[in-house]
Amino acid sequence: MRKSFLLCLLFAISVLYAGESVDHNVSFSYGFFNLTGGSIVAGNAVASSFGADDQQEDVDLLSLSSFNIAYGYELWEKLEIGGILTYSYTASSFNYHSVTIMPKAKLNWINKSDFRFYSLLAIGPAFYFNSDKFETAALWQATLVGFEFGNDTSFFFELGVGQAGGFATGVKFEL
Repeated sequence: MRKSFLLCLLFAISVLYAGESVDHNVSFSYGFFNLTGGSIVAGNAVASSFGADDQQEDVDLLSLSSFNIAYGYELWEKLEIGGILTYSYTASSFNYHSVTIMPKAKLNWINKSDFRFYSLLAIGPAFYFNSDKFETAALWQATLVGFEFGNDTSFFFELGVGQAGGFATGVKFEL
């Protein structure tokens, strides 16, 4: 039993370092229309369609936004793993901050030296807090279409749905 466990562990470690083009990267992005702000907008739309007068305050542009930092480690040419850290502030009557930590998997459909076309999936815990309370929930990010242009420093934009934003744009640096 110990030999098979050790063999699996050594195989997993060797897979991480086997590729010739193993890259570490960090990215900074701004996402618009995240899940927390979007849920308030959708709730207000549903409530107004039924004629309810007790709607929440409308959210502003900052409340629909997320500021994101991501780390990536390219296992193979087509697969990158890592994580996304998001921060957003909801300024409606809720008045709370949220921090989300999501492990991610990124699939590069096209991976050229200066252009990448990809999809991404991430899920993780979100921490909501203000001066009165602290709550947790599970949130996610599904980037359906992502485009990245550049080599060591690249610029990207993504279309998807989730806490990092329905539309996100940013810059990525290889380490």
